Amino acid sequence: MSLPKIVNTSNEIQYRIFVLSRSIPAGIVLLFLFFACHGQETNKNYPVQSSQFMYAYSLINPSSIGINSDYEVLLGYQRPVSGFTGLSTYYCNLSFVPYKIRASAKSKNIAGLRFFNDNEGAYINRMRFYGMYAFHTRINSRLSFAGGIEFGGMNFSVKATPTTEGASVFKADANTGIWVYNEKFHVGFSVNQLFNSVFQPIDERTVLPTHLNLTGSYVIVRNDIVELRPHLLITYPYYSTTDVQAGLHGLFLEKIIASVSWNHKTSVSAMLGVNDLNIYKSDLNIILSYVTNTGKAALGINKLEISILYSFR
Repeated sequence: MSLPKIVNTSNEIQYRIFVLSRSIPAGIVLLFLFFACHGQETNKNYPVQSSQFMYAYSLINPSSIGINSDYEVLLGYQRPVSGFTGLSTYYCNLSFVPYKIRASAKSKNIAGLRFFNDNEGAYINRMRFYGMYAFHTRINSRLSFAGGIEFGGMNFSVKATPTTEGASVFKADANTGIWVYNEKFHVGFSVNQLFNSVFQPIDERTVLPTHLNLTGSYVIVRNDIVELRPHLLITYPYYSTTDVQAGLHGLFLEKIIASVSWNHKTSVSAMLGVNDLNIYKSDLNIILSYVTNTGKAALGINKLEISILYSFR
């Protein structure tokens, strides 16, 4: 995962903030960075990126829920292992077949809830909550199609400090997407942050800019010993550029997950986990990833991320 960027913040300013953090509590330093570096500039805010994006597509595209199982719970947590303390991101996705709506041979309906929380120290918090819906249907014997939408909002809160007052603002938000897939490949497209909502909890303006996500994957090797599946995620616009993430999913002996991912000019991640541990009437996946910064910014933070997926039969 990568931290939200602050526009017009130079490496020199980042370095000074890092030096200050040695003697000042990290939360106050982060608050100073947030308020002082961009003045009255508009700050763009995108969802925190996941190093495990290929295992958490439901954070990007609501049409992807229900592809692998009709009942799933996805939990995730990320925090830095160096640099500032008090930074954390966690999320929870719950998807299920609505009561009394049964799947047919060719189609099914999936509902869900998504919670996403992003903390910057003890003072800045961004919390998102959505209700989700997806419809899956078969195009033919080899291909399926899904369309999905989620609606909710984000609460942006800033706690009071001895020198600044606190504030909290809630704005509506929505995402929608489509998914074409079979067992060997997928192509997904989504439009995110549809309302282009603007927050101004104190003096600064923070906007949730509308952007597009294009995803794809394809199985290049699959047998009883190994499965290899490259994944690609393109986000446009992402601040003033296009963001590209690529990953290679590796599954060995149908139980061991060993994967890598790369975020253009930002980070490289290594992942290790277990696949489909049978627990009563459910399957459990656990993945741990280590993210190392490859950018040139003075403030580089390495991170750990863990995700747990329960799939109920």
